[in-house]
Amino acid sequence: MNVDTTPRPASGALTKTGGFLAGFTHTLQPYIGCQFGCEYCYVKGLSVHRFHQPALAWGQYAHPRVGIAEKLGKELARYAAKGELEQLSIFMSSATDPYQGLERRWRLSRACLDRFLEMPPGLLVLQTRSPFVQDDLARLAALGSRGWLNFTLETDLDDVRRAVTPRCPAIAQRVETIRRARQAGLNVQVTVSPCLPYSSPAQFGALLLSLGQRVIVDSYTSGDGLQGKRTAATAIPALYESQAWGNWRSEDAACALHAWLTSRAGERIGWSQAGFTKLVAAKWPNGHNNRQ
Repeated sequence: MNVDTTPRPASGALTKTGGFLAGFTHTLQPYIGCQFGCEYCYVKGLSVHRFHQPALAWGQYAHPRVGIAEKLGKELARYAAKGELEQLSIFMSSATDPYQGLERRWRLSRACLDRFLEMPPGLLVLQTRSPFVQDDLARLAALGSRGWLNFTLETDLDDVRRAVTPRCPAIAQRVETIRRARQAGLNVQVTVSPCLPYSSPAQFGALLLSLGQRVIVDSYTSGDGLQGKRTAATAIPALYESQAWGNWRSEDAACALHAWLTSRAGERIGWSQAGFTKLVAAKWPNGHNNRQ
């Protein structure tokens, strides 16, 4: 598949959050679009995709936001001058994967991490499903308690992964990446988002607990931002029917996995939006300054 990778200049770096990630102060997107092109991705329903020019299918464009690290450095410097760096909680990234294949050429995520190392925010959560994040594990680890790696693992069955997200890294590659991240001393949160068909709560749950300090479980209904309406407009319903996987709207499997995990790991387990923002609440238990 041809992917439009034309660079586009970054007009800014940090974007104020809302909605699903309202607990964070900002998001950071080194790229526009995503080569992984996941069919269920909620970004397909957002204006950043719907009004993309030229009109292309999700997954058919991924633009490097050139100059974003320089913009980020200037923005962080302004917060530092006001003594507000510690108040920042940044989610990187909510509308792209910062370690998709383009990162190996452009290194925009690496450049942004270097700026964060110079001027560390209160919290940086880096979200990816790509083994390429291994290139920068040392950088993320250097942030200490301020940095977390959120790594997506929606199932433990690679045939399910191939059916739903064929352009995404294999399950074995992802598991090995998470293990290397833990060995490098990173704080790791595994995100089962959305929860796809899996082996069993005990088998998948045991794997998840062996990988991350925390685990977040999500579903299409709770996690697409519109109670499943965005997912209903994708090919996911037809795919579930063709694979005889049952009702895609049902949260039973996700809830069963969450219950199994919670019974064994308690506070280390989270659900959907509350789970994603729990790191923020843990760092600012008396309320987060979201005035930025």
